[in-house]
Formats: sequence, C-alpha cells, structure tokens
Amino acid sequence: MKKIVTLAAGTLLFASPAFAQMADSDAGADAPTADASAASFTDAEIDTYAKVAVEISALQNDASLDAEARQSGAVAAVESSGLTAEKFNEISDASRNDPELAQRIQLAIANAQGGA
Repeated sequence: MKKIVTLAAGTLLFASPAFAQMADSDAGADAPTADASAASFTDAEIDTYAKVAVEISALQNDASLDAEARQSGAVAAVESSGLTAEKFNEISDASRNDPELAQRIQLAIANAQGGA
C-alpha cells in the first residue's frame, strides 16, 4: 500500500514547512477527524509524534535526497516509531484546530531537538 507524507507546517510555526501528513492512498472516507482534543493524546504519543516530525523535517531539508527518498524515509520514520499512520494523521489534523495540542507538540519538538 503506497503512503503519502505531508504535514501542515502552519501548526508548527517553528518547524520546517516541509512537514507532511501521512495518509494511505485510500484515505478519504476513512480519514481521521480533527475533532480530537489535546486530552485525547497521551504524552507518549505526542513525544513520539514530535520525534517523527523532527526526523521528517531533517529528511525534507536534505538536498541530497530526491522526492522519492524523502517520501520513503518519512513513511519509514512513522512506521518505525510505533505510531500508526492513522494516529499520526489524527494528531496532525487535531493540532490544526486545537491551540493547546499545538503548544504541546511545539514543546515536545523543542525537547526532541535538545531545547527547552
């Protein structure tokens, strides 16, 4: 099953605009909703999401990689993290409409990058 990676960078103001949301090619009717609140996600899920987001950002900023390599690397990063693509999408979608969740993600990314 082919997967596509894209993530809305607008939510993560400090992050690379090349982040991507992970989605199955058959997503659409089964796409996660953005109704989940910040409380719906555990700290461990947010920390894992942040680590994956940092990895994806590094891949997207690596000029030596072509688009296909970036794509496959991003898919591998999500798959190896223990998060499902659906959970990754759910967090991405919810963060667009939930400032508290977006802030939790920002702090987790700062920690994943060695800051804060």
